[in-house]
Amino acid sequence: MSSPAIQERERLIETLTDMLGSLASTVTIDAQEARPLPGKVSVLIDPPDISFEGWRYVNRTWRIALIAGTPATQADAFDLLMEALERLHEHRLNMKEAKPASFSLAGVGSLAAYEITLNPLELTEGE
Repeated sequence: MSSPAIQERERLIETLTDMLGSLASTVTIDAQEARPLPGKVSVLIDPPDISFEGWRYVNRTWRIALIAGTPATQADAFDLLMEALERLHEHRLNMKEAKPASFSLAGVGSLAAYEITLNPLELTEGE
């Protein structure tokens, strides 16, 4: 049986994949796989920050990066990122904040991105 954090991560991957639909080329935990195709975004899920309150309560804070464009299509990347953010908001992903960022990918260069911090999620069944 996997840990609650791994179960929550798997549910987050499924949820983001469903919410973004055909707009996302990849939803992954592997930075090397986070290579957006032209006209699509990739989502990279970072390991969560974990805070402990007392002996039993664990709070996980997830951060995801929306990444868009290629080195040749950075002018269109902002539009894709805004479309993805709006779609996540419409589907009620519990986002706390989104900050512009850049994402460096070996062999590709820097790509436009948004780093999103999520509020505590209610994705894991049974919790």
